[in-house]
Amino acid sequence: MRRAFTLIELLVVIAIIAILAAILFPVFAQAKQAAKVTASMSGLKQVALGLHMYSGDADDMTIPEYGYPENPAVDNNPYHSNTTWVGRMFPYVKNQSLFFDKTISEIHDYNKLYQDPYYPDPYYTYTWAWITTLSLNTQGYANADGGQKCDGTESGSGGNRSLTAIEDIAARLAATPTRYGSIPDWSWMRFYSTSASWPTADVYANTFSWYQTVFDSRKTYGVRFIGAFADGHAGKYGPEKFVKYYSLTPSRTEANTFSEWCTQMNNRKLWDFWGPYWKTS
Repeated sequence: MRRAFTLIELLVVIAIIAILAAILFPVFAQAKQAAKVTASMSGLKQVALGLHMYSGDADDMTIPEYGYPENPAVDNNPYHSNTTWVGRMFPYVKNQSLFFDKTISEIHDYNKLYQDPYYPDPYYTYTWAWITTLSLNTQGYANADGGQKCDGTESGSGGNRSLTAIEDIAARLAATPTRYGSIPDWSWMRFYSTSASWPTADVYANTFSWYQTVFDSRKTYGVRFIGAFADGHAGKYGPEKFVKYYSLTPSRTEANTFSEWCTQMNNRKLWDFWGPYWKTS
């Protein structure tokens, strides 16, 4: 006659199962996250090549980042168009999902307008090509926006760049995943390198912040970020590419002022990575 399990034996089995679950579930979660990072990197490689192909068809010029109304007589709102860099490059990749980071959720209806979660005005509704979670380096790759230089002088806009003018093309960040505050599946199709290079390192942004758009992707990427580069390759980069400000531990801050930020950017040769916003190289 078979003996039934005693209560103590059942409790031991349950405890063993619970221990195994506690060990294995985080491993499974990490494996799932690693697969998403791999998928994002694969998509980013296609985007990097797409940017390079676009420039090849545009006399070696970088892709314009901004959109314009497609049919002003019907709708004069540029946000309702697909004429951003995303829409311009789409014919080269023919896959809308490539412009969305796989480590977070993404939109699935590419035919509707999306309301900005922070600005409820109906004017601020966007097509999918404006709110991608893969964003273009507008100041350091696409355009030379100009502004106050580190020597105190002003520089006007230099317009779009030529790839041949970029001094270290393999080091120049062209596009990277971004975050839009605490919104999980929404971002902005561009970022400003002058802000993104100078984030607050010890807190996340609860609301939208140009300073946090790139650095807050550490929520899913940890300390190794991924990016598409101007020469057409994709790769990883680390927190050493940022000039960090610390809100909770000020003694760790690397730059409190614009002058200190400039010193860090110069001494650490970070212009090669982010791009000089005042000139087309």
